[in-house]
Amino acid sequence: MDKKRTLVLMVACYLQVLVFTGGLKAQPLAHPGSEAGKKNSVIPREPGWKDPSYRGWEVMSIPGLISTYYDLDSDGQLDYLVIRKILRQASSEETTIDQAIAIAKYDKISVYFSHPVIYFTQRNPLFYCMGVDYRHNCRDIWVDIAEDGLNGNEELYTLSTPSPGVR
Repeated sequence: MDKKRTLVLMVACYLQVLVFTGGLKAQPLAHPGSEAGKKNSVIPREPGWKDPSYRGWEVMSIPGLISTYYDLDSDGQLDYLVIRKILRQASSEETTIDQAIAIAKYDKISVYFSHPVIYFTQRNPLFYCMGVDYRHNCRDIWVDIAEDGLNGNEELYTLSTPSPGVR
């Protein structure tokens, strides 16, 4: 549990640095239809890589995180992303795609392929982000500390007032 809290703290610090340097604008406490820390039903279900809205993924500049991008309204602009923790890595020269898929299915985790590294991540995202701008910054961010999928325990996260469970 300490590793989860440490990772969330690192992400929170990174996001706060972005706010202070102008790279990300913190949202006011009140969002339409929700307040920080309350459950919010507007988080869309992640479409997945087979969906036409899928636009790719990248390893983030924060060590240990991968983001996956979507264009939900098909207007040519990114508008949704999810962020997962990297659990482990494997060499793509030593591990075949079939082996990596078998490992991911057995461990019930997700897998991302690149060369020379294959990334294994949590099955469910840690962060859900709506309103992605051209710099890949988010307007609304929800954190799912339990990483158990969309089930109502996600909390709207604002940089100005992080909830006690996130600190």
